[in-house]
Amino acid sequence: MTADPNRPRLPVSFFAANRENLFSCLGDASLAILTSGRAPHRTADEDYPHWTNRSFLYLTGLDQADAVLALHTTKGEGHVVLFIPETDPMYERWRGHRATLEEAGQLTGIADVRLLSGLPEWLDSQVQRPGLILWLDESARDGQAAELRNQLAERHSDLLARAQNLEPFLIQLRMIKREDELAMLDQAIGLTDRGIRAMLRRLRPGQMEYEVWADFDHALAEAGCLNPAFASIVASGKNIFCLHYMQPFDRIRDGDLVQVDVGAWVGGLCADISRVFPASGRFTAGQAALYEVVRQCQETAFATIAPGTTLAAVNEACRQTARQGLLDAGLMQPDEAITDYFWHNVSHHLGLDVHDIANREALLQPGMVLTVEPGIYMPTRNLGMRIEDDVVVTENGCRVLSRRIPREAAEIEALMAQARR
Repeated sequence: MTADPNRPRLPVSFFAANRENLFSCLGDASLAILTSGRAPHRTADEDYPHWTNRSFLYLTGLDQADAVLALHTTKGEGHVVLFIPETDPMYERWRGHRATLEEAGQLTGIADVRLLSGLPEWLDSQVQRPGLILWLDESARDGQAAELRNQLAERHSDLLARAQNLEPFLIQLRMIKREDELAMLDQAIGLTDRGIRAMLRRLRPGQMEYEVWADFDHALAEAGCLNPAFASIVASGKNIFCLHYMQPFDRIRDGDLVQVDVGAWVGGLCADISRVFPASGRFTAGQAALYEVVRQCQETAFATIAPGTTLAAVNEACRQTARQGLLDAGLMQPDEAITDYFWHNVSHHLGLDVHDIANREALLQPGMVLTVEPGIYMPTRNLGMRIEDDVVVTENGCRVLSRRIPREAAEIEALMAQARR
């Protein structure tokens, strides 16, 4: 595997800095081991597509299955060893090229790259060190991670019994995004915008949900993104009340709202954007009233997000805004509970994963990237929607990264009219 010059990629220095930051979390005589993962079996002789463990990718930049990263500290110095599978002509004939030792070194900036077959002997030599502390990423639960734990149990059971969980350190590091990541995320958001505009060129009564869904994937594929950041959602009519709607086989009807929840990924970074569109091209009075309440919730979130606050505080502020907005619009009675209509949290962390690893109770800090996606759902009125944008926490508040994607109701209607010309 070599770096493709046509695909955006985070610089090697980014991954080297991440390793150094992890070393600063580890004490002396530590050994941290991460696996890149292995795709699960799908059916017959087919596996699911491989998706490299995101923490392994964060530390190496190597997008390849069955690799192992070892970081060990000795007398205050950190050392990195990368183990990769042997080259196999028969494997590559069917599944494609795997990085050589030299290529893996160039892709990762790691000087010491070895064949995976040497890992057991290398581990045997490491465990002889007195007072060694083993660190494992306990969030990894794929076949390769399980195989590694089994090998450690057979050969070094005492060490495994004392193993510490590396995940809290990885969470701490990955929650703060650097400029390189924000640049990639900006590209992912721009590509998502392109995909949404492609969807609108088709979206109108009579189309199938999957036809609109296909236009988003096609726009991404034209830019070299062959898989979206997550399974795209295109839900019309009653389907908007299924939050993770995965069966886009209904026909869009006049008067329907069409909820889309989509995202591209570029250089490993994921965008996550939601918009709701009136199939007819214009919101009805009731739809427009609810849209305004959801937008008020978004503005509340934008104003609340700042260093030192929490996601729980953002959620509560939006719930209060939603309640007052629905009361003012005559869409809710005073004796009703807002939780009947406000079904999910407003924010999650975003990064190498769409729902990026995070401590949801942690105080917000500059550099954290969040979604802002308030949603209100009222099945008895056949009204429901969420509007989602991506933001980065700044020193004084937050900056909306997806501000270029039309968000206001009038902008949505104008964009739909333009797309239909």
